[in-house]
Amino acid sequence: MTTFYLLRHGDKEFMPGNPPLSSQGTKQAEATAKYLQNKNITAIFTSKLKRAQDTAQIISQVLNLPMYVDERLKERMNWGDKEGQSFEEFNVEWRKTDKDRNYKPTPGNSSFETGNNLKLFLDEISKKYNNQTILVITHGGTIGDFLRNVFKEEDLPFAVNKETNVRYMEILECSITVVEEENSKYILKTINSLNHLRDI
Repeated sequence: MTTFYLLRHGDKEFMPGNPPLSSQGTKQAEATAKYLQNKNITAIFTSKLKRAQDTAQIISQVLNLPMYVDERLKERMNWGDKEGQSFEEFNVEWRKTDKDRNYKPTPGNSSFETGNNLKLFLDEISKKYNNQTILVITHGGTIGDFLRNVFKEEDLPFAVNKETNVRYMEILECSITVVEEENSKYILKTINSLNHLRDI
């Protein structure tokens, strides 16, 4: 059995492109690193985006582990990748990917495709790190997309967008979701936990 801690990156600066963590995001990452010290993490993998790598770097220093970047951990779409796109325009496009999980934005991937990329990554890592505990630092949408692909929707908590009435998974900054993989089957142990951030 392989245990995966799926961590959304910390709070980021509000700007398009590839923003770093905000000061609050740095505090979140530091608190998360402290919490993970006794979880027997043996490897750290991160998305290529700066907010994820900033989070990973803080944790890797505390855990004294290297971090590895993997393309499959990216978000389905990133504000700033489309030149001249306002946040409002980005948000409209994002909601389309929530409503139709096969809708492919430009640039970006569909919700279903993003979740499948994370599952393929976890399947591969599980074979390589069997019976170990792995930290995966990625994005809220990516974690939610994976969960919707792998588990029954009635077993997952959803939020509803008041304007569009579209259901979506809300994975908060630096929240921890824990899944276990054994014999190609995934078991959901914890979802969107913020218990480790109560003191900040």
